[in-house]
Amino acid sequence: MVHIFKTSLICAALVLSAYATAILNVPRGGVVKVDENVSPGEWDDAASIPIVVEPGWQVRVRLKHDDENLYFLFSGLRHRNQRMFPELFIDPQNSCTSKWEEGQWWLHVSYNLCEGDGEPNVYRRADVFLCAHEKPAWEANNPPASDTNDVEIRVSYLKLRIKPTTGQYLGLAVAVTDAKGDANQKWFFWPPTAKVKSPNTWSEAVLKN
Repeated sequence: MVHIFKTSLICAALVLSAYATAILNVPRGGVVKVDENVSPGEWDDAASIPIVVEPGWQVRVRLKHDDENLYFLFSGLRHRNQRMFPELFIDPQNSCTSKWEEGQWWLHVSYNLCEGDGEPNVYRRADVFLCAHEKPAWEANNPPASDTNDVEIRVSYLKLRIKPTTGQYLGLAVAVTDAKGDANQKWFFWPPTAKVKSPNTWSEAVLKN
């Protein structure tokens, strides 16, 4: 516990130097049914943070947890003729490293689910497509319909290989991307100063009752 607390202070100092409200309280909430519909009241017990894409376009991200899962809802993914796709960047041990290490997760939702353990942007390896509609221990409403504006995500603690307790800290960033898959691909983050390649630029999230 002392080690976790010290690590938290170090990470907080690094992140807060760039973004004053980076520590995020994640409330305990009810179970979410991951489907095409956001049921009335289903997300009323969640925290809410914004991702600014451009003037007039803000994606709202809600998040909460229970004893077994983290839950996320991305709303406002469509704007005029443009569309964004959700990504999660999770550092379960709150290691706050400058480069990716095994156990830090990249999770991507588009027309498939894609994931990377210790590295981001893992779509292919040796010309083999690695994404699929289903992945072990996490899910999203996938594939999203062409008019989908909301994406719900459930991530099991089994996926993250942790048994968290109340008050535990995780490294966390949430993003949306245009998923172009080339040098021009764009990401928009919370916290705004987060970077794909640097876990120590992500936020800290603390699990609350």
